[in-house]
Amino acid sequence: MSTSRPNSTIPTPIAQTITIRKLPWTYLRLSLSSPSTFMSASLAPAIDVLTARTHLTSALRQFLGLAGTAIAVDFLKVGHGEAWIRVAREDSTAVVGAVSAWTGSEGVTWRIRGRSEWLGGLVAGDGRDLYEA
Repeated sequence: MSTSRPNSTIPTPIAQTITIRKLPWTYLRLSLSSPSTFMSASLAPAIDVLTARTHLTSALRQFLGLAGTAIAVDFLKVGHGEAWIRVAREDSTAVVGAVSAWTGSEGVTWRIRGRSEWLGGLVAGDGRDLYEA
């Protein structure tokens, strides 16, 4: 007697790739600097969401006029002299230009510490800090 097995075929997995071309958001890590913080890094200016929004709105208004104040900015984290923000990808170049060119009262400025279309890449960093003394 012969026992015949049913002809079972195991499907082979198909490799698929997905390319994300245009992400909707750009994430920015900003730090607030004043002339006193250039002398000592431990003297970060106190900052809260209202102060950060006021400074950022002032920078956008100075750089782009009334249209700059219409740019939507989401504050993800604010504290210890830093602000993590999210803006639309189309507006990111204008925000970077406004922030980097702005100087507020008493010499307060924004510094761009990081920029990425992926929040995870911005949080983890690029590894440069491993080689800095």
